[in-house]
Amino acid sequence: MMAKTYDVVVVGAGPGGLMTAKVAAESGLKVALIERKEQITEVQRCCATMFAVESDYYFGERMFFNERQSRFIFPVTGFSLKYDGPYQNFYGWHIYTSDASHYIRLGDYDANVAKGDQGRLSMAYSKTHLLASLLRDAQAAGAEIFNGENVVDHRRKGAVNEIYTASGRVFTGLFTVAADGVNSRLVKILSLNKQRSFFGTMKGINYYMTGLKLPHPYVLIMPTLYEKKSGYPISYFLKPSPFVQDEYWVYVGGAAHPEIDYKERLDYFIYESPFKSWFVAPKVRKELAHVHNIWSPVPTPYKDNVLIVGDAGWTIEAECTGSMMAGLKAGYALAEAFKEKKLNQEGVQHYIDWWYRHFPQAQNYSEFLQIMVSPLIGEEESNYLFRLVTETLPCTLNPFNLYKYINGAIAQKVDRIQKERPDVLAKMMQMSALPIDVIMNPFKRTGFPNC
Repeated sequence: MMAKTYDVVVVGAGPGGLMTAKVAAESGLKVALIERKEQITEVQRCCATMFAVESDYYFGERMFFNERQSRFIFPVTGFSLKYDGPYQNFYGWHIYTSDASHYIRLGDYDANVAKGDQGRLSMAYSKTHLLASLLRDAQAAGAEIFNGENVVDHRRKGAVNEIYTASGRVFTGLFTVAADGVNSRLVKILSLNKQRSFFGTMKGINYYMTGLKLPHPYVLIMPTLYEKKSGYPISYFLKPSPFVQDEYWVYVGGAAHPEIDYKERLDYFIYESPFKSWFVAPKVRKELAHVHNIWSPVPTPYKDNVLIVGDAGWTIEAECTGSMMAGLKAGYALAEAFKEKKLNQEGVQHYIDWWYRHFPQAQNYSEFLQIMVSPLIGEEESNYLFRLVTETLPCTLNPFNLYKYINGAIAQKVDRIQKERPDVLAKMMQMSALPIDVIMNPFKRTGFPNC
């Protein structure tokens, strides 16, 4: 018996892959969806799962959550999605100095809380519920699901693609969709990583935990501390959890370094750091981790009848929202290609053009990396500069805008910095003159690109 040839083989059942499979199957295409995990809806790695972002345009989209009808709305891309899981609003973003003595405010917390849903910065939600909803829709549309299949190779054979898994199965498709995440094996096999800039490897750990008493319980909190021996900045994040009353998602992460144990750093933060008073009776319910490489975006979202969707082709993360947008557009582009009988790059050109407009042309990936590189100026210098920012900054969750606002506020105080700390101003000027790949050299040296 000849092996079945699918119209589309989707690799990866995250938000982007599931959305692609759903849309392609609803459009009448024969779809196989391959996922490494046995339980597709189980979240097995760190994921903040914040609705990113409601505060302003993101990837060219003005998305928001309609709490009255429990739907995620994407008016520019042109779709909505039912969400039937738990969620928890939060109302600002606070960036703390390493000694816990000062924080930069993005948004007026008290005023925003008073407005309720209309004042929220965003909301934390359940990725499990999101995946389950998309999976049900994909299955109902006729997509064939193959879980527990780890893709190990991909080959172009004439007019088809062959996808090989660790179990020995071979899937054949006229198109492939690479939606296999930030450490995409398919992007590596296609040799596209060799055309990307490598910026290091990130590692992190998070706890879901109770027993916290925070100054502002419903904000995203971001302290940055420093590992004393290496001088590496280490980022912490805390946000309310949607799952359990008074539970928080508490995360630590940063560049991979052989001398940094991130679990040890997280325990230090909870029990010994200047922030330890926040953890009055800490109890951990769940622990997750992640490791991923930091790349510039792929040079193209298409090669050899493979479309690249979501995190697989972006820098660090396209978020669940950006991944679903890309999945929807990829699914419809594939439907158009089959209708036009153009099973090639021309057939999916609308997706390629859309990806360029909404990803590399809409967002400068180096602005996202400012979250990692700005603290490299040094602990004492960062604390000094942060303390200068006493005004309330615009309420945003957009990471591409974060340091635009912070650096803009600091720039207004340049005369004061020149008078008080000319050494800090000199370091600021020196760093601003360097390209991003040079600034990130310390992270690159301790990373492992595996390209």
